[in-house]
Amino acid sequence: MIHIVDKISSTNDWLSKYYLDIDDTVIALEQTSGKGRRGNVWDSKRGGFYMSTVSSNHKLLPAVAAVSLVRVLSENIADLSLKWPNDLIISGKKVGGILCEKFGNYSIVGIGINLVNEPAISNSTSFASHGYEIDKSILLASFLYNFDQVSALDSEKIVEEFTNSDCLIGKKIYWADNSGVAKSIDLDGSLIVECNGQDLNLYSDEVHIEKH
Repeated sequence: MIHIVDKISSTNDWLSKYYLDIDDTVIALEQTSGKGRRGNVWDSKRGGFYMSTVSSNHKLLPAVAAVSLVRVLSENIADLSLKWPNDLIISGKKVGGILCEKFGNYSIVGIGINLVNEPAISNSTSFASHGYEIDKSILLASFLYNFDQVSALDSEKIVEEFTNSDCLIGKKIYWADNSGVAKSIDLDGSLIVECNGQDLNLYSDEVHIEKH
């Protein structure tokens, strides 16, 4: 079932309270307390795309959602990429994000994309700023279709598609007091980084990639 609401605090929070079954989905015109990763706030004014859907648990769930979005959007949008672990990037700026939360035997996948709204957060942008018009209903239907398709793929294929779109691969990154070169995505969804001649696995719940 797809629920369409005008204004709510957070699509993830709403769905965690009112969902009925796997694949239940909510889309909101506006969020008053949109959530990002690591407790950050997601600027959610009208004009953006804010949705959440109930999913079975999957060890690569953020990657499944990210690959699904790229499949939908890259057909008509140039210079689109992913940034591990959960960002959608266009021309070097963040245009969308993914937040996956596990609730026992199910998970909720939340997606926020800046369409025509202008985010107040630095280094963020909208698709309208780059001349792209996106129909919300088509985006929703196409994402849900691709999400089912990608969820059924082998882990190797999911990781391959994510890695091919990840703008961090081959670049030097910084986290905490360390730095290294991002090499690839591992089968558990972690980022493999070469640091001081050794390969390290970075996990999204443990690290924050810093800007330099």
